[in-house]
Amino acid sequence: MSTTATTHPNSVSTIASVHLSPERFSPAAPARSLSTIPRASGTTFVRLLGSLLLIACLERLAVADPVRRQTVSLRAGWNAVFLEVAPQEPEPAKVFAGTPVDIAAAFSGPLTSAQFMTDPGANLFRLAGWSVWYAESRPDAFLKSLHAINGQQGYLLHSKQDFTLSVTGLVSPAAVRWQADAFNYVGFSVDAVAAPTFARFFGGSAAHNHNRIYRLENGVWRQATNPAAEVMRSGEAFWIFCAGASDYQGPLQVETTSRNGVVLGTAKDAVVLRNRTSHPVGVTMEHVVTAQNSVPLSIMVLAVGDTNAPVRQIATPQADGAWSQPMPAIEPGQAFRVPFQLRREAMTSGRQTSVLKFSTDVGTVLWLPVYGFRQDLETN
Repeated sequence: MSTTATTHPNSVSTIASVHLSPERFSPAAPARSLSTIPRASGTTFVRLLGSLLLIACLERLAVADPVRRQTVSLRAGWNAVFLEVAPQEPEPAKVFAGTPVDIAAAFSGPLTSAQFMTDPGANLFRLAGWSVWYAESRPDAFLKSLHAINGQQGYLLHSKQDFTLSVTGLVSPAAVRWQADAFNYVGFSVDAVAAPTFARFFGGSAAHNHNRIYRLENGVWRQATNPAAEVMRSGEAFWIFCAGASDYQGPLQVETTSRNGVVLGTAKDAVVLRNRTSHPVGVTMEHVVTAQNSVPLSIMVLAVGDTNAPVRQIATPQADGAWSQPMPAIEPGQAFRVPFQLRREAMTSGRQTSVLKFSTDVGTVLWLPVYGFRQDLETN
């Protein structure tokens, strides 16, 4: 392994162009995801209690998972990959079975000054807190310390040849937990065809609106010196410095009352779409069918002017199955609240799942699982 060092201003870390080779990595602590499920947004205690009861029900019951397939193009050698979905069978040997991937490494932090090494003889992954899996065909397979592949996580994958990796897994709400004043190894869901530049994506955050970004190209960490000209890639993980504290999740931030996504039973639930940029953001909301029985939904609208009920909510039923709903542009700093209600009469089983997909004209994509419960249809 060889490195070429560059000292970064205002950082305690020494950044290097790290030439990665498929050499032996020493064992490290089990991987800890840098991403976490979003925290619940501010709601009344009653609504939160209802959500918690539904979550308990969700965890107790064998609910069909809201899943989707993610594909990532790998090149022979090292690849910085952001996995958005959580494999249903997370054991690395199963995730990478039948593929040319023979090494997978996950950063388990916290970030230290040893993250990027200038000494070519230093073991980067041991000193920096990486956990590693090796394919059984490798002589160093017994050293593996990475035992599960998680969603919403950045990885380094070594592939023996060019390959398109396809992973089917659970959709979960995404939220990066930023480590302040440090480089973070992260990734985001972006459009595979029309992704934003780094400057466009991070323009709404003072903590990330800079060029202290490193992406892996041909086995070398290279600085994105002109973020306005460099386009983000779907399925790509990269290093970016977080200057101070931040909760930034992208141009469009999706907030839910439940950490599991949209959870519906007898009560209503809502999604808040927040514009974190300095310009309007257009959003299209899609209902994606991921299981045999999707969740039948209604969107609630406000009716005003009735003398008996000056302001009341009216359910607007959406079509069964897949549908798409363009939304008005969200102005800078503003938010839309989209209330949902379960169409209980259309439920065919006690629990059903699907996915909401939010696409923006900025080139970002957000996925949100939806769970519907009707207890009177459940069978033991």
